[in-house]
Amino acid sequence: MLNKLVLRALFSVSLAFSFVGAANATLISQDILDAGKVIGNITINVDNATEFDIGDSYVNSFVSFNLFNIDLLDLTAYDLDNPSFEAHFNNDDLAAGLLTLDFDLKDIYNAFSWAGSIWNVPSMDYIDVFDGPNSVLVYTTDVTLGDVSVVPTPATLILFLTAIAGLASRRKKS
Repeated sequence: MLNKLVLRALFSVSLAFSFVGAANATLISQDILDAGKVIGNITINVDNATEFDIGDSYVNSFVSFNLFNIDLLDLTAYDLDNPSFEAHFNNDDLAAGLLTLDFDLKDIYNAFSWAGSIWNVPSMDYIDVFDGPNSVLVYTTDVTLGDVSVVPTPATLILFLTAIAGLASRRKKS
């Protein structure tokens, strides 16, 4: 009986590890606000960050980034020498969210150019939207960073699946 319990526990752990490869990232997701209203969201993977200073790291790419329900393109893969995106965060306090965000990107429709800088410093935070070959400014707004959510590495998934396997084996025993 004990052997069956051990085998089931090992099976559940191996099953959990098979899911780890699919989602082994620590993500920071944060809202972008205009006068308190959510106008966008940014999600970055902090696992491959570069250390900038003590407690400060940055990434040059994002998992997802949208403004006004329009997805922006990560152009880093096309121009590694000239990144058009940089997000800084405190690697000792991920729940604090982004420290700074600078970007100069295109949207998925290739309709507009999006540029912005968010530094959590009043009157320094903006998003500009440009249109056409002459880069005509069609929209500008002051922004702030909003709510933060941090998705940790999937160690909790392993613990959860092991607990489920234990409960399932206990239930069959009764």
